[in-house]
Amino acid sequence: MKKAIFLVAFIASVVSINASAQKASSTQIKKVTAKEVKKMIDNSTGPMIVNFWATWCGPCIREIPWFDSIMTKKNSPVKLVLVSVDFKSEYSKLAAFVKKHGYKGEVLFLDEIDADKYTAAIEPKWKGAIPASIFVNNATKYYQVFLEQIPKQRFEMELDKLAK
Repeated sequence: MKKAIFLVAFIASVVSINASAQKASSTQIKKVTAKEVKKMIDNSTGPMIVNFWATWCGPCIREIPWFDSIMTKKNSPVKLVLVSVDFKSEYSKLAAFVKKHGYKGEVLFLDEIDADKYTAAIEPKWKGAIPASIFVNNATKYYQVFLEQIPKQRFEMELDKLAK
C-alpha cells in the first residue's frame, strides 16, 4: 500500500512539473513591427512608457526592475511596454528570460532587422542605442524621449509628469 501511495504521489508530481514546464515554454512574446509600435504610441489613450531593451544590455536589465518597483510603489496608472530588440536568434529564449526576471510590463519582440530603418520609423531622434524610452500621454500632449538609461530620480519625476 505504501508503495502504491508513493507511486501515485510521484506520478502526480511528475505530471505537475511537466505541465508547469509546458506552460512556461508555451508562453509566447508577441512579435511586432516598427509600424505597429509607432501606431501603438500614436494611438495610445492613456499614459504609457515604451522601453526598448535587450537581454544582453546591462543598463537595460538594471533599469527595468526599478521601473516596475517605482510604478508599483506609486500605484501608477502608466502602462509599461517593454519592446525587446534582441537578435531574432534569441527570440526563443525571451519568454524564459522575462519570467526569470519577473518583468511586469507588457513584453513585445521587435521583429525587424535593419536598425537604421526601424529606429527612424519609431522615433527619428533614436539612432538605435539602448536602453531608450518614450514617455507618451496623448491626452495631455506629453511626449518625452530618453536615449539612454534614465536615472531613478529623473524617472520618478517624469513618471509624475506623465501620469498627470
